Amino acid sequence: MREHTDDEIDEPSRGAVKRSLAFCPRSKRAFSLIETAVVLSLVAALLLAFSPIVTGLMSERAGSEVAARREARNLTRHIERVLMRACLRRRAFDVKYLSGFKKEFLILWYNPSEYERYQTGDRCLVYFKSTVAQSKCYTPTWHTMTPAFTLYVYTPGKKKVAEIAVSAYCSVRFTELP
Repeated sequence: MREHTDDEIDEPSRGAVKRSLAFCPRSKRAFSLIETAVVLSLVAALLLAFSPIVTGLMSERAGSEVAARREARNLTRHIERVLMRACLRRRAFDVKYLSGFKKEFLILWYNPSEYERYQTGDRCLVYFKSTVAQSKCYTPTWHTMTPAFTLYVYTPGKKKVAEIAVSAYCSVRFTELP
């Protein structure tokens, strides 16, 4: 039987990859103080970069004023998109609303008849105010909303934070309250 020398053992056999000494399991290697400090400083920099996002998400929990204001802005954009879609597709709709504080805003489209529901997800409450107690109807022929209406946005604790006013000529105005 033939004995192997050290040179033959280190050389790769067919298809095997020769290992570098740096990655060899026999060598024990630890991190230096500088490498550890660099990694810790990178982690600290990332934490500082993402801390506004994390604190913003924490402050926007359901029930806070920040969350209610953001949801009011989202509802305003939703109403603007509905009006734009109705104008482009020449499609009429009614705004359906029951009295009291609600967690949703409901649109009834005509031709074909279908409902579109915007839900606030417990981030705010919507209170509907109109001068006339009839349904609010959009007419695509004249691009008008009859009658005009105002939505008041409250936190779940019933503090008013914003107003969304839709005029008879379909302009949408968002007002944030202090």
